[in-house]
Amino acid sequence: MKVRLVDLTLFHRPSGHRHRLPLATFPGYQSGPADDPPNVTWLPLVTAGADASVSIGSLGAADGQAELRIGDLVLRNEATRNPAQRFATLQDLDTGAWLRVALDDRPLNLLLTGDYVIQSVTEREIEDGAPLADAVTIWTARVGQPKPKRTEIALPIYDTRLDYDTPIQTERYKGTGGYEGPAELKDTLKELPLGHCPMARPTYLGIIDGFHRWSVGGGKPVQDVPRGWSSGVRVAKQSGATPADNAHFTVDLATGIITTTVKYADFRVEVQGRIFAGVYRRYIGELIAALATGAGLASTVDSAGMDAVPRTVGLFLAAGDGTTHAAAYARFVGSVPRGGWYVGTDGQLVVTRVPTPTAAAAVRAYSAAAGTTTGLQYVEGQHNPPAKQVVLRCAHNPSPSSSAATDATAADATRWTQEWVEVPSAVDDEIAAAWGSTAKVATIETALTFSADAAAELPAWVAELSAPPTLYELPALDGAPGVWIGDTVTVEDDIAGFADGAPVVVYGRTIADRAGGATLYVAR
Repeated sequence: MKVRLVDLTLFHRPSGHRHRLPLATFPGYQSGPADDPPNVTWLPLVTAGADASVSIGSLGAADGQAELRIGDLVLRNEATRNPAQRFATLQDLDTGAWLRVALDDRPLNLLLTGDYVIQSVTEREIEDGAPLADAVTIWTARVGQPKPKRTEIALPIYDTRLDYDTPIQTERYKGTGGYEGPAELKDTLKELPLGHCPMARPTYLGIIDGFHRWSVGGGKPVQDVPRGWSSGVRVAKQSGATPADNAHFTVDLATGIITTTVKYADFRVEVQGRIFAGVYRRYIGELIAALATGAGLASTVDSAGMDAVPRTVGLFLAAGDGTTHAAAYARFVGSVPRGGWYVGTDGQLVVTRVPTPTAAAAVRAYSAAAGTTTGLQYVEGQHNPPAKQVVLRCAHNPSPSSSAATDATAADATRWTQEWVEVPSAVDDEIAAAWGSTAKVATIETALTFSADAAAELPAWVAELSAPPTLYELPALDGAPGVWIGDTVTVEDDIAGFADGAPVVVYGRTIADRAGGATLYVAR
């Protein structure tokens, strides 16, 4: 018999400490003297495990954003018929001490009195009577406000990814003049250069100490501002505190403040952006990791699956831009085939490329004939026609002008007036002939900075979009403990191609289906 262990992380208002409340499905669980922690009771007060799912956006598209389904964790809170005092064992996570807490007649009323705020939940699965070390983590999630009922408490849960729906930039101009900007900038979010931005429009601060000042880094250090343009005409960087003439600018890399002798009508610069803890970050995984840890959204980040092949990206948040972490991360990972980010079972942030089914050994096998699955179910509406050509767009110019000054060079004028640099593949004549007008040109807008990186990613994009993966739902009657996004499982079914068993890659899953087991979202 399988038991679901549910550990609630609670914030205890009176002490300011975090507490851990161990609960379980029937019949509960008792750790042994050799377990870690020893001799702890998981009270059998969980009626039903969480009903939720998480997945990376559909493979075969530039979409690394997760799709979430919110559900409830249901706890028992009926009044006891036993008049004797009951207790729960809680752990103070800040001191490590175990606490003995008296319970009301309704045992989980302590969650409703206001002393506790429920922060998160971790669910594990274990065979009844097995040592605690055998427990497999199923899910780590956030918890919303409890919903009390007569005999139950429903806890709405959501994937930790929703924590990332918050603006990256939080610092604002005061509008008090000088480097805090003029009055019209009061309460405006400061600009923020992330990675290597090919072209960005700095914020004009006004005349300060006799020179025109512009901000390109929100007052924080940047790696470099190698060049600039005014109406498409090159403005050269000059060393020193102030420029010699209106054909040059200077930059203070410690603050990202640019100085010019004239207020250009239209001034833009190339920026190698924000420094994080003394280090310039420009690759997809490391940049996301720096943003997430710097904002306190993640303490552990695994980006090896992404940065094993490093790609430089850039995103300039102009003054007032409230782009969220989630939106920026999706843009970064969506720049490469099968890119995605998600929160792992232990709460770590994972930035990776979802592998192909044959890239790794299968962690589990399912068979319709053996009864470990009821069989694959094809996902309708997800199998797009193949693309006859792929065009990658990179080196974004966020606000191109309709024309450049007459004395701009041809290359600068082109860059000034075009939003993107495009890197196209050859047209696949066989796909064009076979599919006719149904076969389209797939245009992918990326955050990649360099056309060389786009050209290097192009073959993989062509492979992905000219032969889109087939998506299925796979009911896993064992609940698929320990199986997560990026894992490979093999499936034997009477669908063509699976008769002798074939590998599929997991790009999402439910946590636990109400009817038992779980559903894996897989791609072939």
